[in-house]
Amino acid sequence: MKMLDVKTLEPENPPVARSPAKQRDTIDEKLEVWAHEIPDLDIRTEGIVDRVGVIQKFLRRTHDETLEQFGLNWGETKVLSSLRYGGPPYRSTPGRLGNQLDLSSGAMTARLDKMEEADLIRRLPDPDDRRGVVIELTDHGRDLWEQSIAVQAEKESIVAAALTKAEQDQLNALLRRLVIAFTEEHGPVSKRRAT
Repeated sequence: MKMLDVKTLEPENPPVARSPAKQRDTIDEKLEVWAHEIPDLDIRTEGIVDRVGVIQKFLRRTHDETLEQFGLNWGETKVLSSLRYGGPPYRSTPGRLGNQLDLSSGAMTARLDKMEEADLIRRLPDPDDRRGVVIELTDHGRDLWEQSIAVQAEKESIVAAALTKAEQDQLNALLRRLVIAFTEEHGPVSKRRAT
């Protein structure tokens, strides 16, 4: 691996920034140490990975706070999101939800039981299968999901405050390429169970 000086991480023709041109973050300080201690380390890649990790940590923390504010958890939000994503009438079968969320039928049933008790979803007879049920998003579940999404979107508006629209487009394009590369190499994250 080729050693890179941290100073070379700055773009040759940087876009017009709204903040001081040579602003540094805590990752820069860490990279300077690693460049000295581990000369073969690819500093550019390390910087990208570390910065994505820091941003992910902030986003996860704010999302956790939002879910707590609305009395939801990650599992419930995933079910609500899957139902909402499906469009009106916001229904699905437990089996389809389980496949989308990579959950066993037992785990899906337990999650749906709790959500039904909280009036987030309701079970209805499946019109296509007399023995089956469909899961429907309740008005309460939809309202709670929409409110939590609005609050979280407000917290995430820091992206628009820190980057111009052109920078957001550029960052989206670059991150998309990384997501595609990782997905091709390792498969979709949703299909890998946590250990």
